[in-house]
Amino acid sequence: MRARGRRECHTLAASWVGMEPMLDRLGRRQHGLLTTPQLHEAGWSKDAIYGAVKEGDLFVVRRRVYRVAGAPITQELTWLAAVLAAERGVVLSGLSATQAFGFRSFPHPFGIDLLSPTDVAPRMPGVVGHCTISLPAYDVTHWRSIPITTPERTFIDSCGTVDAKTLGEAGDDLQRRKVLWLPRMVKSFELIPASGRRKRRPMYGFFEARVRGYDPGGSDQELDVMKIIKSGGPDLVLPKQQYRVRIEGHNYDADYAWPETKHTLEWQGWWYHGKFVSDFHRDADRTRRFQRAGWTVWPVTSTTSANEILAIATTASLHELAA
Repeated sequence: MRARGRRECHTLAASWVGMEPMLDRLGRRQHGLLTTPQLHEAGWSKDAIYGAVKEGDLFVVRRRVYRVAGAPITQELTWLAAVLAAERGVVLSGLSATQAFGFRSFPHPFGIDLLSPTDVAPRMPGVVGHCTISLPAYDVTHWRSIPITTPERTFIDSCGTVDAKTLGEAGDDLQRRKVLWLPRMVKSFELIPASGRRKRRPMYGFFEARVRGYDPGGSDQELDVMKIIKSGGPDLVLPKQQYRVRIEGHNYDADYAWPETKHTLEWQGWWYHGKFVSDFHRDADRTRRFQRAGWTVWPVTSTTSANEILAIATTASLHELAA
């Protein structure tokens, strides 16, 4: 039995150089990291994984996450290991993300900041867990193969860690270096439900100083589409936020979509949809493509009443329930 286990480990060690194509690609893309589910999917048994760890071909980094022998220990590897050890959908965020994107003047993170789209924050050694009521696909990207909040969402989420003057200087520097795009940041902020903006108050002053005609409004007037629709009762079908649609060779994210019946409620902020002529025309092209594909597009703005939002949701729900 012992000889068989030794032979298996030797086979694993020998095959590591020319590893299974799937694992080889994963390992290269994941900074030399592999997870237990990925190894099982490649046909590795529990005993095989244990044998590889015992022989020094794999090193345990976190629960169910291993580093391949010879893979350098880098900051990127440390961040990705924490993300891989967390629940599905968790991303690198906060001050860790500011460090990844090269934000200047922001504090050094106390640990690895992870953000969960659920109401349960990630918990593991060395990790500072956060949770959010809204993390649409629009606010998530990949940086060096690490799932992470976009620079714009990162800036918004971290705005309270510095004073107003530093925030403004840092934001201007990031725009000059083309790390973030102001119109995209405005849209990210507008997509955050009103109840989630309380910790992001410094962004109001930032936008007022840089976005001509920007009206931050007050917490009572801020549009919170999902909250309004939920207030309509259980008979209303909730839309899917940032629903990915491919139309005529183009990828679009419908803000609030009822995909079964092709209804979409589209948030139209002044900066993102009307400040520049090119944006105005691009938005019109998008609407026409949606309509040609059979979608009903409902535009809403910060002045759209709650009753109007509920009326739109009622119409979309009736069509969806009838489908």
